[in-house]
Amino acid sequence: MESFDQNQRIQNKMYPFTMYEDSIWNTFVNNFAIKYLEWSGRLSLVDYIKTSVVLTIIFSITSVGLFLIIPAVNLSKVLTIFVTLFIGVSIVPSISLLCRRLNDIGLNKTKLLYLLFPIFGALYLFFTLLRKSEVSIRYIEMREKSFWGSNWTVSTYKLIYILSLLLLLGVCNIVYKPLINSTLLINKVETIATYIVDKYTKHITIDHVNRNKEERSFGSNTEQDRIKQEQIEKQKVEENRERIRLEGLEKAKQKNIDQARNTVEKFYSAIEEQKYNEAFIIFSDNQRNVIGNFFDWKQGYQNTLSVKLKHLELKNYSDSSISFEYLLKANDRTTKGIEEKVFKGNVVLIKINGSWYIDSQDGELLKSEILRDSYSSYKGSSYNTRR
Repeated sequence: MESFDQNQRIQNKMYPFTMYEDSIWNTFVNNFAIKYLEWSGRLSLVDYIKTSVVLTIIFSITSVGLFLIIPAVNLSKVLTIFVTLFIGVSIVPSISLLCRRLNDIGLNKTKLLYLLFPIFGALYLFFTLLRKSEVSIRYIEMREKSFWGSNWTVSTYKLIYILSLLLLLGVCNIVYKPLINSTLLINKVETIATYIVDKYTKHITIDHVNRNKEERSFGSNTEQDRIKQEQIEKQKVEENRERIRLEGLEKAKQKNIDQARNTVEKFYSAIEEQKYNEAFIIFSDNQRNVIGNFFDWKQGYQNTLSVKLKHLELKNYSDSSISFEYLLKANDRTTKGIEEKVFKGNVVLIKINGSWYIDSQDGELLKSEILRDSYSSYKGSSYNTRR
């Protein structure tokens, strides 16, 4: 006598719109792995939730595991590869799941186009998929099956589904949020583009060398001429590869300098606008230990009316550390009136997880003068909007 699972598969072919009660794992395997190319069938709400929850848990556990065991220097690359592979493997079965779920609700598959609208479209589709079936689903039970969760209600499954989505959001916020920033994405795109250009140039050059070799095989009179020409072509290939490599390094260096410069400008701009929280998070942990707690540091700016960064010049560069010499002009309110001060100093930044942070600062006072007898007439934005 055939096993229950084999009978179930046979009946599934005979009755493609029939649903079967099964354990969470078996439901996932059946709907995600076995029926990954079935677009015309139907999928009940409970089975859709079971499959989605297992898929979410697999992604979350694997992501957290990689986050904990992979060294920080390689974490970004490993997580990017994992997400790419996960999306590549799951995209077709996931679309199949959504199509069968929409069939069960009685909606057209074109509703999937709402996914093109990241926020509102996804929210609309999310609540749509949780609707009840258009008609009651017929069950063919070979025998009663007992498994974990067999007596749960639909409301319980919906709660589990929502909790799994919250888990997914938490994992993405902890594990993947540091990867989602424009600087990192631009660097990755440029790295990939440089690699493609390198491969393409190598392929074109080698192809050109091969064609020349074939042509010379007919016209060359001596083996020595052929070998000499091959050496010349090989040297050209190596020189071209070295040129592309050096250009890539120079672009990466300039990008790091620009990003570090923007960080310093952003810091003093935040001070100018009294956005002290935004300025404080630009400090590295080492610098925060040096300057003390946030409130004491903020208190040092209580008399500052304006801060203008006048000059920023590169002093030293490495891939992980950059230093600048700066010239700063600040206006402070004193008992004598508005006092203008000019400072000169150095600021050192370090790179942490693709972002630049201020690791140390020093400065000296170059000039100080009283601009007004009283600060009551000062019209700067910093004084009028001070919090």
